[in-house]
Amino acid sequence: MEIILPVILLLAIVIQLIYILFIFTKVVGHQDFEADEKLPPVSIIIAASNELENLKELLPILDQQDYPDFEILIADDRSSDGTYDYLLLNEDKLKHLSFLRVLDLPFHFTAKKYAVTMAVKKAKYEVLLFTDADCRPMGDQWIKTMVSQLTEGKEIVLGFSKYQYLPGRLNSLIRYETFQTALQYLSFALAGVPFMGVGRNLLYKKSLFWKNNGFTSHFGLLSGDDDLFINETATGKNVAVSISEEGYTESEPKKTWSEWFVQKRRHLSVGKKYKFRDKLNLGLLWFSGLTVWFSWIPVFFLNPDWYYAPEWSRISAEWLKEFGLAHWYPFNDWMRLVLGVWALWLIIKWIVLAKANHKLGNTIKTWKIPYYDFMYAIYLLIFGIITIFSNPKKIRWK
Repeated sequence: MEIILPVILLLAIVIQLIYILFIFTKVVGHQDFEADEKLPPVSIIIAASNELENLKELLPILDQQDYPDFEILIADDRSSDGTYDYLLLNEDKLKHLSFLRVLDLPFHFTAKKYAVTMAVKKAKYEVLLFTDADCRPMGDQWIKTMVSQLTEGKEIVLGFSKYQYLPGRLNSLIRYETFQTALQYLSFALAGVPFMGVGRNLLYKKSLFWKNNGFTSHFGLLSGDDDLFINETATGKNVAVSISEEGYTESEPKKTWSEWFVQKRRHLSVGKKYKFRDKLNLGLLWFSGLTVWFSWIPVFFLNPDWYYAPEWSRISAEWLKEFGLAHWYPFNDWMRLVLGVWALWLIIKWIVLAKANHKLGNTIKTWKIPYYDFMYAIYLLIFGIITIFSNPKKIRWK
């Protein structure tokens, strides 16, 4: 153990630094493209089930977007709260509004995926922009910012969707986890290995949807209309990202630990369906992070017999003797080495994450990053174990 544990820790730190310095920094240096003069028409698609109050707030905001040609297509998924009547009454008042009504759900087809599929069929335009009823664009340039990244050869644009600030530790953890997730899928996409997107802010072409046969490979799973679809269709060449604040959406977060637990269990359950390459990448990233956080203290107290500190790095024996610590001399050298290497990893990660956090709208306060990164490690450990033993086909919405 005196050799194995330090080697494992060192290897984990090296892997972490590779991701931090060569993957995550891509978000830090990225700049969105400016809007072109010629912008294609867009169909905004929202699948909504009993979201009347959210739609009353969202639709007027979307209708005022600064964009030359677009439609807002609502797929009313068997709502019983008056959504359909509201859409009928406002069809003439909201000039971009269009809608369809889903009355029946085919056997073995999950609700949202069926509603989205029906909306894609009805959509008038080739460019499809997705969000949810509880999301709000951060300004009237949302469509323009997202579509502007759809340069030649691109079929997908991955956007960022943050969560509202609310007081409390749960909200801070939700916002940090959202930041980490966005940092990962945006960075990997910029590195040429895209693996997911989020349906709260996602754009792709209708032709890509039909070329992939829609959600056929996972239509029976509750989640996956966004991340699994992107995992199947994204390549190193057909994906762009948008990280300008004008292209953000903002959502209302869960307010209780139990609600958040159910949501994250549902989201993470489909990770088993990712490509092997992506599971390997994420596995190395997450496992190395867990290893660095949870193994450095045991290594710190090892005091191996084989370690001999170079003379230049050693603390004077006379100085230690003066404070009655002469017997700590060999132990102290090892502790300083382990602590120094671990602190170097933490400082480098802190700096890069702080820059990325600033780039992504200051989702979390910079000084809180180390604390919430540790909490994020605990989150990964708990949900990683749960996900291993869960069956995505048995996950329910609530």
